[in-house]
Amino acid sequence: MIIHFLEHSALLLGLCWLLTLNSRCWESYNRGAKLASGILLGLTSVVGMLMAVELQSGWVFDGRSVILSVAAFAGGPLVGAVAGLLAAAYRIWLGGAGVNGGLMVIILSVLFGLGYRALYQRGKVGNGLVTLFCFGFLLHALVLLHFALLPVANSLDIALQMGVPMLVVMPLATVCLAWMLEDIKRRSQDERELRIAATAFEVHQGLLVTDEHNQILRVNQTFSEITGYQADEVVGKQASLLRSESHGADFYQTMWQQLLANGRWQGEVVSRRKNGDTYPEWLSISAVRNNKGEISHYVSSLEDMTERKATEAEIRGLAFFDPLTGLPNRCLLLERMQHAMDAAQQSGRYGALLFLDLDSFKSVNDLHGRGAGDNLLCQVAERLNRAMYASDTAARLGADEFVIMLENLSSTRQHAARRAEQYAMRLKQRLHQPYPIEQLELHRGVSIGITLFNNANTVADTLLQEAELAMNQAKASLRQGVRFFDPAMQEAVNTRLLLEEDIQRGLQAQEFIPYFQPQLDDRGQVLGAETLARWQHPTRGLLAPAAFIEVAEQAGMVELIDLQMLRQACLQLAMWQSTPSTAPLALAVNLSARLLYQPNFVATLLAYLAESGADPHRLKLELTETMLLDDVSTAIARMQELRDHGIRFSIDDFGTGYSSLAYLQKLPINQLKIDQSFVRELNENGSSEAIIKAICALADSLQLEVIAEGVETNQQRLQLLALNCRRFQGYLFGRPMPLAEFECWLAAHQTANQTIS
Repeated sequence: MIIHFLEHSALLLGLCWLLTLNSRCWESYNRGAKLASGILLGLTSVVGMLMAVELQSGWVFDGRSVILSVAAFAGGPLVGAVAGLLAAAYRIWLGGAGVNGGLMVIILSVLFGLGYRALYQRGKVGNGLVTLFCFGFLLHALVLLHFALLPVANSLDIALQMGVPMLVVMPLATVCLAWMLEDIKRRSQDERELRIAATAFEVHQGLLVTDEHNQILRVNQTFSEITGYQADEVVGKQASLLRSESHGADFYQTMWQQLLANGRWQGEVVSRRKNGDTYPEWLSISAVRNNKGEISHYVSSLEDMTERKATEAEIRGLAFFDPLTGLPNRCLLLERMQHAMDAAQQSGRYGALLFLDLDSFKSVNDLHGRGAGDNLLCQVAERLNRAMYASDTAARLGADEFVIMLENLSSTRQHAARRAEQYAMRLKQRLHQPYPIEQLELHRGVSIGITLFNNANTVADTLLQEAELAMNQAKASLRQGVRFFDPAMQEAVNTRLLLEEDIQRGLQAQEFIPYFQPQLDDRGQVLGAETLARWQHPTRGLLAPAAFIEVAEQAGMVELIDLQMLRQACLQLAMWQSTPSTAPLALAVNLSARLLYQPNFVATLLAYLAESGADPHRLKLELTETMLLDDVSTAIARMQELRDHGIRFSIDDFGTGYSSLAYLQKLPINQLKIDQSFVRELNENGSSEAIIKAICALADSLQLEVIAEGVETNQQRLQLLALNCRRFQGYLFGRPMPLAEFECWLAAHQTANQTIS
């Protein structure tokens, strides 16, 4: 009997194994799949009843109780009910004396399985092997008890005969069948999770799995799309093949330290594709640990940030830059202004804000269309960019309004204001150049307002308002078009602008006249004079160079003053040539730093000489040595061309600049002029005496004349003579004098010399 039950149970278990494909659908809670499972299990019960043991007419014994109870437990009410109905229908069809008892076994099996399922879901019982065996044992004990209590002949004997085999084999079959179905469910769930994991692995982010030694084990398709490497090209290789040279060893060392300490690291890196291109990447690395807590794998996700960076740059461009000109807009300007003000407060150096507004810009749009106006604004922006230094910021606020922010100008307010003004004047000159637009050449001026800052507590908007207010005042002034917001500074600018206008008027009115300071030799003979500019102002009287020369230099008009002095010197030399007493005299004229380098200077000076008829050999040009260092080759060429016509040259203020013996050897000069600072300190400073002695020795070796200026006492003259200096100029002999006074002095001096001799 036991062998028969074993064969019977094995056959039923084999038939139930065929249900695995359908059982995998149970976890999906698909009602159709459960119905099919119930039918299959019911049919399995029918097969079991076909193979049943009939110990008494109409009474069959089989494994339906195992199948139906496990079906109800594992599959739930629907599966159990369908399987039970099929089994009950077949049992009724079989008929016999044991129909009612068989139906009761079917009902008892299904209900017992459902009860066990309910207890299991509530956590009251488990599903281990012992529990399942007890479940099967208890079920079949109830079946035997039920059979024993039936009013059937020999029922007790039959129950005793069936009891031992049933209570031994059937619980074991219950355990096997339940374990089989549960294993099927677990495998089905594992496969489903693997499919989910595989699907999740192929996401829009690149995934990279390495072992604990950072050797690549697996990559997904997105990884290949990002890096250009296919899986077979990287599997088995080190993940370091993706590194670029953008990060140093310290970066990767810090990254791995954090990864080992925290089990996770994420950040932005620059990686390298297969073709060698680099790209920005957001990288996340997680460490996977085994049961012992040791790192077994690293899982990395990587995202190509190239498009995101481009989008961010585009958004930033829209947020912080003017779309027409590409210049920073108001928002970015205010941000940079705050940084600049913070830096100015820390360094103590002033910065400046220049507010620019084009004159009559609206008329460009009205007359030539907005296209022409946009073209003009773009050209203005381009010129501003070319005029700026690296630390400057140019911004467009809107329409024709631009702002320039200058940083690190100076630690003194006055000097910072001067530099800002010079910058503004240079901008005006650059922006005043014609703008070629299609067939047009437009001319537009610009009004500029300036305000200074060196305090982080100042509000950026307030500075903009100050600069705009100054710009409006500049536009209303109708003069140079540059105004400072600071009243005191503006007053100084106004004074300078008025002086510039006055100098220009004085040049046109020929108000700049020559004064003559005599130059003598060691015998007291007058060699000539130095021509010094004076301004015979109609209301302020006679003005010395200190009152106007600096402003004239800043305004670029000192060259015009020098040219007037040169022309009058040539005329004076020509007049002196007709008188024997003045014919030998020479005139020295100072030249500004820029005049010698002007392309037409040589032709202009030769024209003055030809026009006046003056002897070029009597004209001496005084140049400062520092000015010659700007462009030595050009200076030598110009000087040599003039010297070929007989004009002589003297190096003024010699010894105060960066003197170079190599330059002195190359320059076509005739004379060195000792600066008055050395002469003044002859009695107080021994080094001045040594310097003068060295200059005289140098001049003698180079066969050059030497003359000392600033000689005020006879003791200084005697000391200079002792140092081998034979020519002098200074108050000891005469102050700078107008022409009439100089000629009277000259006549008296010559008469006195004749009397002494």
